[in-house]
Amino acid sequence: MTSLPPSAGAMPRLSTLSLLLSLLLPQALLATASQTTPASGVHDIPGATPAKAGARQLESVTVNAYRPADSAVGATKSTTPPLETPQSISVVTRAEMDARGVQSVNEAVRYIAGVQSEASGIDSRVDDYSVRGFAVGSFTNDITLDGMKAPGGSQWNRPSFDAWGLERVEVLKGPSAVLYGQVAPGGMVNQVSKLPTEQPIHLVQLSGGSFSQRGVAIDMGSKAAHDKLLYRVVGMYRDGNAQIGHTRLKRYMIAPSLTWKINDDTRLTLLSQFQRDQGGATFQFLPMTGTLKPGAQGYMRNTTFIGEPGWNTYNRTQYSAGWMFEHRFSDHWKLQQSLRYTYVSSLYRSVVTSGALAADGRTQNRRAVQGEGTSSGYTADTRLSGLFHTGQVRHEVLVGIDWQNTHWTGLRQLASKAPSSIDIYAPIYGGTGFASSLKPQVSTRETDQQLGFYAQDQLALGHWRLTLGTRYDWATTDALNRLKHLETPIQTHALTNRGGLLYLFDSGFAPYISFAQSFQPPTNGAGQSYEGRMFKAVTGSQYEAGVKYQPQSIDGMITAAVYDLRQRNILGTDPDASHVCGTGTCMIQDGEGRIRGIELEGRLTPADGWSMIGTWTRMQSVLLKSSYGNQGNGLPQVPREMASAWSDYTFQHGWLEGFAVAGGVRYISETWGDSANKIRVPAYTLFDASLRLDLARFGWRGARLAVNGSNLANKRYVATCGSVASCYYGSGRNLMATLRYQW
Repeated sequence: MTSLPPSAGAMPRLSTLSLLLSLLLPQALLATASQTTPASGVHDIPGATPAKAGARQLESVTVNAYRPADSAVGATKSTTPPLETPQSISVVTRAEMDARGVQSVNEAVRYIAGVQSEASGIDSRVDDYSVRGFAVGSFTNDITLDGMKAPGGSQWNRPSFDAWGLERVEVLKGPSAVLYGQVAPGGMVNQVSKLPTEQPIHLVQLSGGSFSQRGVAIDMGSKAAHDKLLYRVVGMYRDGNAQIGHTRLKRYMIAPSLTWKINDDTRLTLLSQFQRDQGGATFQFLPMTGTLKPGAQGYMRNTTFIGEPGWNTYNRTQYSAGWMFEHRFSDHWKLQQSLRYTYVSSLYRSVVTSGALAADGRTQNRRAVQGEGTSSGYTADTRLSGLFHTGQVRHEVLVGIDWQNTHWTGLRQLASKAPSSIDIYAPIYGGTGFASSLKPQVSTRETDQQLGFYAQDQLALGHWRLTLGTRYDWATTDALNRLKHLETPIQTHALTNRGGLLYLFDSGFAPYISFAQSFQPPTNGAGQSYEGRMFKAVTGSQYEAGVKYQPQSIDGMITAAVYDLRQRNILGTDPDASHVCGTGTCMIQDGEGRIRGIELEGRLTPADGWSMIGTWTRMQSVLLKSSYGNQGNGLPQVPREMASAWSDYTFQHGWLEGFAVAGGVRYISETWGDSANKIRVPAYTLFDASLRLDLARFGWRGARLAVNGSNLANKRYVATCGSVASCYYGSGRNLMATLRYQW
């Protein structure tokens, strides 16, 4: 087995993180044994999980307790608490997102074990992250909102939902195909929308920060018609520049929803969302020389733009509408249905690198591309759940059928007349005279359909919890190459299963074991393959064992897990560096990969006003089978080690009462950039911080001022690098101030 040797510079950083984690977690455990006063929860943020029964409520001081969620509906499509679910689950609540100043889903998952956010570098177009070493997100067609998959699309036409419209983010680790069908083996990220609540909500927020960013956001909701109707309107507007020069980012979004309580047993929620992105894209192909290794004048700045200001466009229009219906037949049986239609269209223009940096170590040849696409998708999930007993065994059963249908088109064009070359250290832009020479490179029309039947039984006997599930899927892909007039219909089907056993101790400990499978039919193969071929279905399986601990005297949860995760027909980087797919490295299908890992994660509030997060992940990856001579190599973009820690304290007394200070650190170890293990990407450590002030002490009750910063040291780092012409910087320093008022 091939593994990454530690770099000389990475070990001290890892030691610092390990020391920090060792200081945080033992203190939390000591607090568990000695704390007698229950921790208070978050009371001024809409959607925050209610405090535990008997918890003391602070009247004037906001305490950002990073509380464990009472449920993670995405894990079992039920209200089973995460503690009783034999699977690794992490939930980022709205309270935590607000406390950390989260602006995107990528930022929301930064402090979760086993998750690498912004895995492919800074990219304002999409949410792109990996879970347990495998890509999950926009480019893998794994965006899930309210338990329903968003439609896939052509290479650049992908949906992305603004984080302001989310109530929480659920990260389900390991295969979840039994309930969702087409998902990546590493896991899935279920985004949960803000919906009408019984409690009225009136919130306005203003923001401003780095690169002249400014914005306004609202969250309004209440009751009407004698409490039969609940409504909510969530909206935001943001405009300004980006970290990358000559790039403007503008977005506006509105998401109204309405709940009709038809009677005591029946309710219908109508939900919709409209989002518009205008401006450019922060995504850049960068040369290896000048980023991963020094060029003629060292390293490029992480703000340098080497495209063309007049040919940097990413405009996207996205809207969706649907409903959530629930009817209770009795106290124990109910029928639910979720349905949504989503439409996405986009225009992408970019000038990117073409080949390696010139011999002078500073001159870069370039090429110009344009991509247009539309995607429309329907998804429906109908399920019946019930509760009954056989002797002393309680059964919580779920049977369902879900259906997905997506129709998309995509056109990728390449300019036959190349843009002028550019100096990566002192760029002088040459204009857009190449626009008239655009010629079609890939033109695809595709229809993807999936139909799945699933069943799940959660059995409880005393302290034992057993979860069993099975699913059968039929999937069809009908792809038409419009340039060659070649149609490729593919039909696949699969049976997937999962099972898990957990024992719930009175002390709050819950050890478990589980097994799960995944299935992904081929999607977007023509866009990722140099030959324009569709890939085979990707399958995965995982064995996992772990233990969860939820203290009884304080808010929080600590989890530990070990796992063996395998993926067959795995996608890897094309070994031919001259093969370029649009502005991305081409992919090949290359055998079977395995990742074995261990994860530790803790979210705790050991004392009033003090909350903390600590995570540590270690992964060992290997390509077990390869058709390209890579057998035994480590998998690309899989860090050997990751760790993070975040501590948040709100002063409870004295002249600092209501003032909060928080800080965090994130560490990612070395990774391989390619399947051949010839490109090594260095480790990096990033620092974040937050300051908040409750303005109630100055007479402005309901007002709060916050300043959040990420990558405070403005660390220049390479997130990943797949070839001599495809390296990607991560986000630099970003500061954001917000002023919110809630009444």
